[in-house]
Amino acid sequence: MIAATQSNHPLAGAQENRTKESFLNEACNRIRNAGMRVTKPRVALVETLLKQNGPVSIERIHQEVGVDSCDLVTIYRCLAAFEELGMVRRSYLHNGTCLYEQTFDTARHYHIVCKTCGKTEKVDYVLAGDAEQKLKDRGFEQVSHVLEFFGVCPECQLASKSLTRGTSVSVPTSISAPQA
Repeated sequence: MIAATQSNHPLAGAQENRTKESFLNEACNRIRNAGMRVTKPRVALVETLLKQNGPVSIERIHQEVGVDSCDLVTIYRCLAAFEELGMVRRSYLHNGTCLYEQTFDTARHYHIVCKTCGKTEKVDYVLAGDAEQKLKDRGFEQVSHVLEFFGVCPECQLASKSLTRGTSVSVPTSISAPQA
């Protein structure tokens, strides 16, 4: 008997071996199937999102796409369309800043964001999925939710304690990629 975690199916684990090119092709197909045109700015935006290791701000996406190749309004419109198509997920920092993350090669998850340094880490998606299904079972359509966790990371706690004791510890200053 094969254990539940094993599979001999030829497509088992195929998601893990997919390339960025296959995700780009999937994105272009979703865009076409939604009746939208596959344009250079949309392709550039998808390519930029696929390079990221976690949620990023619209401003950072705009910089990486190239401010001369695509204007900020186009980025906003594309991300809104991509969100409706399930290609990106929106999350928030504690100050309300929107962050976007591609959804092609990541399981559904939440984030915990450090209120001091902005570092984000993944949190497993558990109860909310069950709640969404129960609401759909009750007849609701287009059910969605927003759930983010905020706290102070261990590194910032250590730095804060060191400051009160007069010792020197460096505080992370940039948003880092989510931890798996």
